[in-house]
Amino acid sequence: MEPVEEEAVSYESAYEHFVRTFLHVNHKVFNNLQRKLLRAVLDEDLTEDGLAGAIDTINKSIRLYEQAGWSPKKVTGDAVQRPQHYDVFPMEPTYFLIEVAAYRYLPWTIENFVKYICRYKFKNGVEDLKKSMRNLAMELRRRQGDPEWSL
Repeated sequence: MEPVEEEAVSYESAYEHFVRTFLHVNHKVFNNLQRKLLRAVLDEDLTEDGLAGAIDTINKSIRLYEQAGWSPKKVTGDAVQRPQHYDVFPMEPTYFLIEVAAYRYLPWTIENFVKYICRYKFKNGVEDLKKSMRNLAMELRRRQGDPEWSL
């Protein structure tokens, strides 16, 4: 009797599952830019090239938004207890970041990126995109060993 070759099975980590769930439950809120960037930056195998690519994508988007004169659809509400720019999400980015910590450490710079990229359409627009880009640039410099990465 010949040995049976086993099929290769791909197992998703708990972290990957939680990221996929976050993207799925918020799919009606996220635009293509947000989905693309969140998938790339939250990838378990994020590389320096991946960070540089995300920075480039944000930079190009900022230029397009500024050329078009775009501004966010600001939502109002209780800015302390129930900020509407987060309340639009079925799974709030804050909840995601706190819960994902049980599965994987995310640097503060990546957590801030998530916050800013999620809210930019509802709060500060291009300013939030610039903040998200700055946090990725800091993370890239940190990974490259730049002692002044946070400046």
